[in-house]
Amino acid sequence: MAKADIAQVNAAAREFRMTREERIGFGVYLEECKAAGVRGSKNARGDFTWDELLEKAREYLGRDR
Repeated sequence: MAKADIAQVNAAAREFRMTREERIGFGVYLEECKAAGVRGSKNARGDFTWDELLEKAREYLGRDR
């Protein structure tokens, strides 16, 4: 992930008030999604758009906001 992508993941984590441990797990979850072929539409690397990140955060946390 590039720095801008990490900053966006951090911002999504703050949006959902994730703990430090949840944020770390969220990053792992995103990489696992990509490895399983569930990739984002932001660019050729499969990074997630802001809306896709928010959806992934909901999935990761198991809640619907």
